[in-house]
Amino acid sequence: MNTCIDLLRAALVLGLSGCGLAVVYGHRFSQTFFSVILLSGSVALFFTALSGWNVDFIWQASLPIYFGVAPLLIRLDRLAALFLGLLGAVTFCAAIFSPGYLKHLEQRLNFSLYWFSLFTFVTSMALVVLAANALTFLVFWETMSLSSAALVAADHTSSAARRSALIYLGATRLATAALAGGFLWFHAHTGSWNFADWHLATAATVIPSILILIGLSIKAGVWPFHIWLPYAHPSAPTPVSALMSGVMIKIALYAIIRLFLFHGETLPAFGITLLTIGLISAFWGVLFALVQHDLKRLLAYHSVENVGIIVIGIGLALYGQSQHLPAVACLGITAALFHCVNHGLFKSLLFFGAGAIDASAHTRDLSHLGGLAKAMPVTMLCFVTGSAAICALPPLNGFASKWLIYQGLFTLACQTHSRLGAGLSCAAVGVLALVGGLAVACFTKAIGVSFLGRPRSHEAEQCSEAAPAMLVAQAILAATCVVLGALAPAFASLLTPLSAAATGSLATGNLITLPLLPLAIILSGGACLIYLFVLGPLRQTPPRVCRTWECGFGQLSPRMQVTATSFAHPIARIFKPVLLYKTVSEISGAHQRHFPERIKADAVMTSLLESKVYLPLIAAVRRLGRQTTRLQAGSIHLYLLYMLIAAVALLIIGAAT
Repeated sequence: MNTCIDLLRAALVLGLSGCGLAVVYGHRFSQTFFSVILLSGSVALFFTALSGWNVDFIWQASLPIYFGVAPLLIRLDRLAALFLGLLGAVTFCAAIFSPGYLKHLEQRLNFSLYWFSLFTFVTSMALVVLAANALTFLVFWETMSLSSAALVAADHTSSAARRSALIYLGATRLATAALAGGFLWFHAHTGSWNFADWHLATAATVIPSILILIGLSIKAGVWPFHIWLPYAHPSAPTPVSALMSGVMIKIALYAIIRLFLFHGETLPAFGITLLTIGLISAFWGVLFALVQHDLKRLLAYHSVENVGIIVIGIGLALYGQSQHLPAVACLGITAALFHCVNHGLFKSLLFFGAGAIDASAHTRDLSHLGGLAKAMPVTMLCFVTGSAAICALPPLNGFASKWLIYQGLFTLACQTHSRLGAGLSCAAVGVLALVGGLAVACFTKAIGVSFLGRPRSHEAEQCSEAAPAMLVAQAILAATCVVLGALAPAFASLLTPLSAAATGSLATGNLITLPLLPLAIILSGGACLIYLFVLGPLRQTPPRVCRTWECGFGQLSPRMQVTATSFAHPIARIFKPVLLYKTVSEISGAHQRHFPERIKADAVMTSLLESKVYLPLIAAVRRLGRQTTRLQAGSIHLYLLYMLIAAVALLIIGAAT
């Protein structure tokens, strides 16, 4: 235990030291210097998680460290250690990736502010995971939110970054307000700020539980609260995007697991609600990802999808717990925790790949990329590995956790006596299969359009491979995805004690089955057959040279290639009512009917929630604000009347309660 405490203390000291040095010497020291400090802190965090895996301790700070009415209280157990380990691993790779990536942003970033915010962000995430009472959680939650908002707006030269930071900041304000209301309600109900004394999602605590769930869902980017996510992730620098998508949104999911699953049975309605919202979020995210042109925005929508998959697992666990189905509950919580780790790894890898492309080509627009396979072969290999993992292709790590989701849904359908539960589980299997197919289509588009074919712009033609340190960071994560997929049964068995603690069941080991050996035999056998009967004969056939049919226009040009828009167009038309998808064409020329001189076609997609719900709501708030300004009439007599009315109203409310 002493080793664990010393490592945690070292990690926090390194984080605070980095903050101080960034403020004082941010412009004097190199980016490598700060990266080394961040790397050292991440190593300390990771080994804190390893040494704390079999430790459960609570530490309370002594005076004068006190949050008004509650002390600074932290707890390290297996659940916290799992997410601390994920934070340490992703931060380690982000520290390696940062110096090479930041070179192309030297004129656009204030490095003092950037490094101060980054050290604050990582340190506050660690303390949110360790928080054992509501006030400790809320203080560091706010620190995490504000520092990440500053990082989203780090590129001060971009108006889009400032707008994205404002949208994200608005979402965090709503999340904090909902959390604060729920925490205050629970304190009034239990008389305690400690999470260990709370019991959420019961008949007596429905409303405060809903408030807490809404606040955490906003931060996690769950549908319909995901609006901020496709704005913030693309605008932030790539190491920050990786940390936000790979770790920060998982911390909100960690809080849902901690508060809703580890304190006894809950109402079945919460499990059904989370299962339904998770399905919608997964489908919504992958569908909108398919029609994106910006590579980082595409990845941001896939975060919405994978958060939905994790929420499905949490919903399964809650529903199984409420219906006394330990097998369903164990499979649900194991799948949710496993997919949290997996998504943190392969999504960080994909963001690093997108950042390497952006640093080299100076664009993330798929319509301006193409032909990068020859210029960036290592980046392509790592990006393909991450894409296969996020598409749940065996035997990578994404397949293992998604298989457990399927296994939990099938188990629920077979064991439940509720028609609603059985019907929802069967529908969920179909939706997840559709989501998987759309994910494969989306990453086929991303890889094919960006890496294959011919360059579509001068920038893509002049691309070169990323810096060696950037490649090392990607290679580490890619190798981890492969190794974790190969060792998935062993890792799942490590999570079974957490499943037992959450569900109150001890028999979890025999419930988790991962058919990796049969899959490995099938895949290797299939590869051998393809080589013997397809690739072998092709290699022995001499190549033939012939003229390609090209309409008499000479050599094939990049304009003749499949684009991101044309690839997604057939699927987008199928889901036109959801995407509000339409194509706008422009034909110009003196004789445009028969001999057009210029033809331009653009696809237009509108967010249904944003256009039909959020924008009208914001307009209504603005109108209300303009009406409210009339109260400020400049009359002291009127202000005194307002004070009198407020005092009388408070006295009446106080007397009534």
